[in-house]
Amino acid sequence: MKLISAVVLALVSVAMAYPTGINNAQVVRRQDLQHDVDASVPAMSDASGNVVPFSSTSVFQAAAANGQ
Repeated sequence: MKLISAVVLALVSVAMAYPTGINNAQVVRRQDLQHDVDASVPAMSDASGNVVPFSSTSVFQAAAANGQ
């Protein structure tokens, strides 16, 4: 009986915590969509947080810059 009470209490708390709807005013676009990157190609994020295609030529290599 204690187990059933605990399970019912857990299900009720999940049902109460589940959001019933999303207010569109609260949704904030975090990425700049002008760089529409395909998910099947390598990608990385720039300093602004935008997803950009990965290019190994633009990666800073500290060891190479130090002459190692």
